[in-house]
Amino acid sequence: MDNLIERINKFNDELYSKEKIRLENKEKSFKVIKGKIPIILSAPHTIKQLREGKVKGAEHQTGAIASILAKEIGCFAIYKTYNNSDDANYDIKNNEYKEEIKKIIKENDIKILLDIHGAKDEHGFDIDLGTAYGENINNNIEILEKLKSYFKKYNIENITENKTFKADSIRTISKYINEETKIPCIQLEISCKYRNLDNLDNIERLIKALEEFILNF
Repeated sequence: MDNLIERINKFNDELYSKEKIRLENKEKSFKVIKGKIPIILSAPHTIKQLREGKVKGAEHQTGAIASILAKEIGCFAIYKTYNNSDDANYDIKNNEYKEEIKKIIKENDIKILLDIHGAKDEHGFDIDLGTAYGENINNNIEILEKLKSYFKKYNIENITENKTFKADSIRTISKYINEETKIPCIQLEISCKYRNLDNLDNIERLIKALEEFILNF
């Protein structure tokens, strides 16, 4: 993918340079990229979150991955742009991020949600697919097999399912959105080595795998 590092750096520079401005102007704490392909990517932890009074770190490159894919192939995307004392993947009340996803799904007949997260390498997987043991994808195992096949095509082999991040709590975006809309929802926990800018090849292979899955869904 041409100029991938430049595109990621541009995304990050814009995100972090404007975070304070967005907060001061009381803009929405997320950005939506509209598309034509009825698939939506979500990156709720692009920036730091506040969960039960504790600050949790940003999951780097998750927003960039969602944004680049949306602009490259024309799917939908939503990602957080600043922390307004919330956690979009945890809060139940007054969660504008989740409500916006529901609105996008309804207005655009979205077929599937991929909720992108970042995990530490120490968990021992490349990608963990959280589906609440199939409940969040309406027990359509074929979707998971198809997604895993594209990862394996690009030599991303260590794919687990519901190992560490099951997305089985109604607090999570995947569980909540599936309950509310009935579309398949998958929480993708991507290990750090596939988000590290020092290993751009890994990020590129990840993006290509997701791109092919989306275009052939």
